Amino acid sequence: KKANYIKHALREYNIHKALDHPRVVKLYDVFEIDANSFCTVLEYCDGHDLDFYLKQHKTIPEREARSIVMQVVSALKYLNEIKPPVIHYDLKPGNILLTEGNVCGEIKIT
Repeated sequence: KKANYIKHALREYNIHKALDHPRVVKLYDVFEIDANSFCTVLEYCDGHDLDFYLKQHKTIPEREARSIVMQVVSALKYLNEIKPPVIHYDLKPGNILLTEGNVCGEIKIT
């Protein structure tokens, strides 16, 4: 079971490492912490995720929501157009980072 997990994690690492899009968080490195765990080094985003924002504010103005959706679509379009295409599998508000901490700026998906 552990060998399967390691194989899956390495596959995800190799896919993520090759991604290069302004709306996708960049993966810089991965290293082993001990025999049972590892750590990834990702691009720093100075802000919260959309889930945190929604819990604090409850709603988003339509203009900002539209901007977020269009940026997410841009990232998903990129993932679909690369060869082979990549399926995110876990797109949710907690994986949409607000790079400036508010809904008026740029987002990145993790």
